[in-house]
Amino acid sequence: MFKFNFDVKAESSEDPEAVKNDIFSKQENSEERESGITKDIDWYNSEKVQPLDNLISAMDFYELNAKEMEVGKMTIKHLVAGFLLEDLKEQSHLVNLDLRKSEENHSDLISGVYEGGAKIWECTEDLLLYLSEKYEDSFWKEKRVLDLGCGCGLLGIYAMKHGARVDFQDYNKDVLEYITYPNILLNLDDSLSEDEKLKFLDNSTTLYSGDWSHFAELSRDVAKYDLILTSETIYNIANQQKLLDTFAGRLKSDGVILVAAKSHYFGVGGGLEQFSENIRLGNVFQSESVWQADENLKRGILQLKFK
Repeated sequence: MFKFNFDVKAESSEDPEAVKNDIFSKQENSEERESGITKDIDWYNSEKVQPLDNLISAMDFYELNAKEMEVGKMTIKHLVAGFLLEDLKEQSHLVNLDLRKSEENHSDLISGVYEGGAKIWECTEDLLLYLSEKYEDSFWKEKRVLDLGCGCGLLGIYAMKHGARVDFQDYNKDVLEYITYPNILLNLDDSLSEDEKLKFLDNSTTLYSGDWSHFAELSRDVAKYDLILTSETIYNIANQQKLLDTFAGRLKSDGVILVAAKSHYFGVGGGLEQFSENIRLGNVFQSESVWQADENLKRGILQLKFK
């Protein structure tokens, strides 16, 4: 059973200054990051992730810890990550969780260990708004959608609540178990029984953890996707080809990919302009900028399709 402590700090994403801080601000060795070099990282293998045994019994606590986000005409519930992370730090038997390591290191990114999945990044909110304005509710029916690098899973949950069949992928198993799964349950119809909610998880969605290259191999026999949604996943130049290969392997021939990201990630060199050039050189996808932020913090959304 989860134990929750109610005296917690607000999420960093609620701090106006948090938006201005680059996600690599707490990382060391900026010269190495700027060059895109990743040295001797043993990336996690991919696996299908099942819900924790006590997920249903913990939902009353999750409900108390939930916030609501309005996206168009839809309300999405999600956990307050800071609340959960404070609780995880208090539980000695969970000392090896990657989520706990990130909290204890006060870092949103530990390469090869933790990739920022607990935080709702601003580009995720950009893409949610874009989806609500661009796509009619009827678009989602019978669509297969992948929320790649899902973190809290809000993009996939938005599609799920519109009737799409959605799979979720994140690097960290811990994120999927302690954040994504609860968020999915928080957004299921309240009229469903506990057994019906578990049946939904078994039959209507699959969650995958691990490195993208391993995920693409593990899911190679799974039906491909009409739409792949991904946000804030292009910051590491060394991982971009794995991301593009995953797109190519998991997208239907007439499918669409939407990539939300910052124009530049300071201290690492990645960003939308640089990623667009990688796409051009790869000669597999055609890309189009479909949205840009009218703010000082340059952000945008790319749409990719097969050539």
